[in-house]
Amino acid sequence: MKRNALAAFALGLVLVITSCTNQGNSQSGETAEPRLATVASCDRPYVVSDGESIGKPEFIRVDKFYDQDMSKTLLDKKVTSSIQWDPQPEWDNRDEVLKAVDEVSPDPVKAQSFPFAESIESMLENSDQSPGFLGYYAATPLTYEFSVQCQNDQDNWYQLSFSTWTDSDLGIIDCNLKLDKDAPKVANEAYGAYCQES
Repeated sequence: MKRNALAAFALGLVLVITSCTNQGNSQSGETAEPRLATVASCDRPYVVSDGESIGKPEFIRVDKFYDQDMSKTLLDKKVTSSIQWDPQPEWDNRDEVLKAVDEVSPDPVKAQSFPFAESIESMLENSDQSPGFLGYYAATPLTYEFSVQCQNDQDNWYQLSFSTWTDSDLGIIDCNLKLDKDAPKVANEAYGAYCQES
């Protein structure tokens, strides 16, 4: 009787150790998968603004002139406005939800290319293209955060992050001359970063 009890205890101990070891192994080997929305549509979406964050101005396009007919593009960054969801929804009325977000957003929430090309191309065409001149275009990254709750899924909140650009700044400077002390900060940064490039 004592031997059977001892054997049963040992077997139970082995099962507990094996169970704990398997749980540890399965957890460490798991890869995080993106969460999905739990409903097929988002009925009467309720949207709350969670604020915004703004970055530092970034150069998007920089061109340098070597003579009247020759220029070189030193920088041409492809930038877009983008939308990120967490969890990723599979709603069949996502456009309707984005309209509800637009009602509380300072800017239209839309994934699209940032339309800067026409502005700088027009500026470069209509300006003096003397040797040593530098044309620049800068913009500031901006991110808006929102929380969305669906009437038919009130236990969950869905986070939307909208990244876009703001405060466009473009101009032309002469790399052969020292900038005026009242020159804009972005012009000074363009002068320091790109005037010495070949």
